Amino acid sequence: MKNFIAKMGAVLIVFLAASASYAGTMKDHRDGKTYKTVKIGNQEWMAENLNYQTDESKCYDNKPENCDKYGRLYVWREAVTACPDGWHLPSKEEFEELEKLAGQKAGDIDKAGTVLKSTTGWKDNDGKRGNGTDGLGFGALPAGEYLSGIGGGFVYEGDGATFWSSTVYDSNNAYYLGLRYGYEGALVYYDNKNFGFSVRCVKNP
Repeated sequence: MKNFIAKMGAVLIVFLAASASYAGTMKDHRDGKTYKTVKIGNQEWMAENLNYQTDESKCYDNKPENCDKYGRLYVWREAVTACPDGWHLPSKEEFEELEKLAGQKAGDIDKAGTVLKSTTGWKDNDGKRGNGTDGLGFGALPAGEYLSGIGGGFVYEGDGATFWSSTVYDSNNAYYLGLRYGYEGALVYYDNKNFGFSVRCVKNP
């Protein structure tokens, strides 16, 4: 009996850790925009991509309607200061904790990306699943990226979502959280700071 109670307690702890509930909304007083927020584990996240205009931020394909749909794409040097007062760009460790909780929700860390993706909007080609379950309310849309340099431009709309972290890898690169349509996992890796990625803000403790 004791073993049964202990096991049920462990299951309950995992369930609570991986659960999420909408915390309401957050208003960015710089421009008046309002964003949905969600409580995931012990943190409150924006449940939509940031759409605050900075000097170098871009709408996908330079179309304003894509900013309304996806938020803006930011180079890293602007992403680290783009969040409103009381909120911050998540660190690599905070993204890894989010990945862990999504993996708990999915029952498999290799399926964490499916839990973080929105239920609509993702490409579905060659039998590969695109849309997710949005099991934690994070609602990641495939906003694509902007790649600077020769051969760059706007890429991956419908295919991927990439979110800057505040953590530096080296002088040219910083860490990000990446999701792809044909991949059920979530990737925390690093890329060029001059690329344009999405931003999700986390509420300060």
